[in-house]
Amino acid sequence: MAKTSTDSLKIFLPWFKSLPFRPLAINRPFVKHFNRAFGTVIAVLALAASAPGAFSAPPASSDLPSGAVTLEECIRIAVGLNPKLAQARSGITAQKAQVREAAASSRPQVSFSSSYGYSRNESVGQGGAISTGLTLRQSIFDWGRADLSIRGAEQELEAKTLDEANSVQDVIASVMSAYYMVNRSGRNLHIASERVGNYESRLEWAKDFYAAGTKAKIEVTKAETDLANARLDLVQANGAAQRAASGLAHSMGAAGWTPGGVKDLLEYTGYDITAAEAIETALAARSDLMAQEIRVEEARTSLSAAGKGLSPSFSGSAGYSFSGENDPLDQREWRLSVGLEIPVSDGGLTRERITGAEASLAGAEAQLDSMRQDVILAARNAHSSLAEAREAVTAAREAERQAKETLDLAQGRYRAGVGESLEISDAVDGYAQSRIRAVTALYDLKSAEINLKQTMGVISQ
Repeated sequence: MAKTSTDSLKIFLPWFKSLPFRPLAINRPFVKHFNRAFGTVIAVLALAASAPGAFSAPPASSDLPSGAVTLEECIRIAVGLNPKLAQARSGITAQKAQVREAAASSRPQVSFSSSYGYSRNESVGQGGAISTGLTLRQSIFDWGRADLSIRGAEQELEAKTLDEANSVQDVIASVMSAYYMVNRSGRNLHIASERVGNYESRLEWAKDFYAAGTKAKIEVTKAETDLANARLDLVQANGAAQRAASGLAHSMGAAGWTPGGVKDLLEYTGYDITAAEAIETALAARSDLMAQEIRVEEARTSLSAAGKGLSPSFSGSAGYSFSGENDPLDQREWRLSVGLEIPVSDGGLTRERITGAEASLAGAEAQLDSMRQDVILAARNAHSSLAEAREAVTAAREAERQAKETLDLAQGRYRAGVGESLEISDAVDGYAQSRIRAVTALYDLKSAEINLKQTMGVISQ
C-alpha cells in the first residue's frame, strides 16, 4: 500500500525538471527521502483505516412483526427506529468527541516536518538543502483552562444525554397516543358496522310490513336511505382506521410498515395522584429541567473559563531534527525547551468574554426559572384535564346506557307494527352516536393520563 502510494509522487519529477534552475540536488536525494517519509505517513493512515470498526456500517433495523403487536412491542421498536432518537444519539456521539477533543489539548502533541530549500548565488553557486524533524510539545500548567474546557464539555454531554431521555419520553407518549387512536378507530369501525346491521334489519322489517300491507312504501324507501348513509359512514370509519394504523407506524419510525392488529387497551384502569404530588414529581423528574440545570452549571464553567483569558501558561517541548544537502543527512540536532507565557494585554478581549459569559449565565438561569413555571402550570392543567376526562367518561357511559334502552324500545315497537320510521331512525343514530362519544371520552381520558405522565416526566414508568 505504502509503496504504491509513494511511487505516485514521482509524477512531480517532470515538473521539477522543467524548472529553469534544474536543481540537481532534488532529483535523487530529495525524492528518495521524501518518498520514504511520506510513505510512512500513508502506511499509518492505511493501517488506521483498515482497523476493525474504523468505518463500520450501522446495525440493521429490527425485523418488524407481521401479526398483531402489543403496546410494549411498539414502544420497543420505536426506541430503536425512530429517527428523532437516532438524531439525539448522534448528538451524544458528537459531544463525546467534543469531550475527547477538549482532553486532547492537555496531552502531548507530536508533529513531523520535512522541507526542501533551494538557493542560487552567482558568486557561490546553487544548492539545495533538506530538513526533517520530529517535535513533541506538552502543556505543563495552564492555570486550569484545560480542566475548565473539559468540564464544560462533560456538562454539555450530560445535558445532551438528558435531552435524549426527554426525546424518549416524547416518542413513547407519541406511540401510546397513536396506539390508543388505533383502538379508538377500531371501536368506531365496529360501531359503524353494527349500525349498518341495525338498518339492514330495519329494512327487512319494513319490506315485510309493506308486503303485508301494514306499512306504506315510504317506510321501505326511508329504510333504504338510512342504510345507504350507514354504509357511507362505515366506509369513512374504515378509512379512519387505516389512517390510524399509518399514524402508529409513523410514530414508531417505521412509516412503510402496516401493523397486523393491536390489542384493545382502551379501558381506564385508574391513575390517582393529587395536583401537589404531580407538581412535585414533575419538578424532580423532568429530564429537560435537569438538562437546563446542568446547562446553568455549564454557563458558570464558561464564565470561569472566560476569566482565565489573561492567565499565564507554562509549556515544554522537545525535538530532534536532521538536515543536509545530500542523503544521508549528516547534520543532526536535539532540542529541549520550556517556556512561560504571561499575557499582558489582549485589547479587552477577556473583559468582553467575561461580560458575554455573565449574560449567558443570566439567560440560562432565567430560562430555567421560566421552564419551572411552565412545568408547574402544565402539571396543574394536566391534572385538571384528567379529572375532567374522568367525569366525561362517567357521563358518556350513562348516556350510552340510556340510548341503548331507547333503541330497544323503538325496535320492539317497530317489530310490533306500532312504531314509526322516524322513531327507530333516531334511536339507531342516537345509540351509535352515544357509543362513539363514549369511545371518544375513553380515548380522551387515556390521552389525559399520557399528558399528565409526560408532564411529570414519568411516561416510561
